[in-house]
Amino acid sequence: MTDNSLLRKERLLLASILDQLVPGNRERDIPGAGEIGVADYLTDVAVRRPDFEASLRRLLDRAAGLAEGIDPGSVRLLEQAIPNEFREVLTETYKGYYSRPEMRAKVGVGAHPVHPSGYAVARESAEFMDSLTEPVRARGAYYRDPRDTGSD
Repeated sequence: MTDNSLLRKERLLLASILDQLVPGNRERDIPGAGEIGVADYLTDVAVRRPDFEASLRRLLDRAAGLAEGIDPGSVRLLEQAIPNEFREVLTETYKGYYSRPEMRAKVGVGAHPVHPSGYAVARESAEFMDSLTEPVRARGAYYRDPRDTGSD
């Protein structure tokens, strides 16, 4: 698949699907996946991975036959009709969307790459950790002593 291999009509269709998969939020100034051009990312993936290109093509072919256009209901129909292809496109859509530094910053995650330093994660309070571990402590020891061979 080359950058130009998706026809304009297909790009518009794909952008509509992507905006349903990752919708925008105007109040928070967060654009949808179609709006920020994740279709270009998917096209690049398709160039490198013929199996993904086939999945993307099947999704677009199936979506082109939807008479009512693209809305949440039609996206659910696509998911039901071709679940494997849908899952592949959805996964790559998330990768393309959340790999963009400007999008990570908008959703409260650092704009820097995850590796090598990772993201700063706030430490939970001692009280919160106590509340999480209380059921385990209350249950008491629940294991077999490895020194007990059972051959008494």
